Amino acid sequence: MRAYARELAELASPRSIRVMKRQLWEAQFQTLAEATAAAGEEMRQSFGAEDFKEGVAHFVEKRAPRFTGR
Repeated sequence: MRAYARELAELASPRSIRVMKRQLWEAQFQTLAEATAAAGEEMRQSFGAEDFKEGVAHFVEKRAPRFTGR
């Protein structure tokens, strides 16, 4: 695994990694408009995810994140 991919895997939530991988796969079968709409919906859904709340909390509290993948 390249250094930047390893660093991303250590810093990003498992949920985010999962979503990004799926979006990259699906994008090859979508128009730009479809991919943009899907990304917007994923972003909307992420605001209610546990990992989003943990991401904000770890940043504010200046501590390592404890992501759950949810």
